[in-house]
Amino acid sequence: MSAAIFCENLGFSFSGEPCLKTITFSLEKGAYLSIIGPNGAGKSTLLKIFLRLHGTGHARGLARVHGCPLASYSQRELARLIAYVPQAGDRLPPLTVAEFLQLSRYPYAFGAKGLSAEDREALDKALAHTDMTRLAARRLDTLSGGERQKAFLAAALAQGAGILLLDEPASSLDPKHAAEVSLLLKTLNREQGITMLTVTHDLNHPLDAGGQTLVLRRGEQIFFGPSDMLARGDILEAAFNHTFTFLRHPATGKTLVLADQP
Repeated sequence: MSAAIFCENLGFSFSGEPCLKTITFSLEKGAYLSIIGPNGAGKSTLLKIFLRLHGTGHARGLARVHGCPLASYSQRELARLIAYVPQAGDRLPPLTVAEFLQLSRYPYAFGAKGLSAEDREALDKALAHTDMTRLAARRLDTLSGGERQKAFLAAALAQGAGILLLDEPASSLDPKHAAEVSLLLKTLNREQGITMLTVTHDLNHPLDAGGQTLVLRRGEQIFFGPSDMLARGDILEAAFNHTFTFLRHPATGKTLVLADQP
């Protein structure tokens, strides 16, 4: 079976300046990948390459989705395979949650005839999985940050793609809502087999989620492997040029990481 995501010696440059250099990894269907690294490491750029949203920059190397070259897909075909959840922001369309989710069905061209039975089933399931059914008639700009992020995630699920790319999905959320989003992602991954690629600045996220982690620094890949390897310490120290302390959570037994005082 071909990998869901595969890249070899993948690089990207913008205006002649390299942003990513020789990135190589492979993810099977249903994998969970956390992508971490300092600001400017190239994390979001990597997601944009697979979304083909990298603008006027130049990509090189090999990138495949389900065994086929990324460039071989039309944008509509790619949208049936990969969905994107952006960082939570304040610029929102004047739409209700339900209307927003309907837009995510564009790869299936519901068009003038309106939503099909398949479209409606996908929308209903996405709302149910994210516990957003009760808020379907609410406008996006009236939602809390946590509710808004769940609406974005529901739209990605309604798109019907088996691969989700998420750019700091919990970055602006309070601890309660961040924990809810994190649990939802793990549940979707484990129960529905959705392949997850999550950019995060929360170093505890990969240790909690498990799976694999890709560590970037200045556009270079310095680690790709099991997330629990981060607890060795030297990987994070090399990435962030900083020291860390590792503790065991008294309730769950999972490893926690804390940045040491400078």
